[in-house]
Amino acid sequence: MRPQTSVDWIAFALVILGAFAWGFFVFDVNILDLLLEAIWDPLDNIVFALIALAGLYLLARAFMRKPV
Repeated sequence: MRPQTSVDWIAFALVILGAFAWGFFVFDVNILDLLLEAIWDPLDNIVFALIALAGLYLLARAFMRKPV
């Protein structure tokens, strides 16, 4: 599924960010915590919540697609 709207692109970017974050997490490094803790401590939790919502949005979009 190719992103078509700006919301699709934002969700896609967040999911890619989440994929990289999980990739680092496998090596026991929470990259979002390292990067965002200096700005504001709860910010990494907010970003992870946005990543989860973006994933749910793209999942729903993939399964509720109107036939062309």
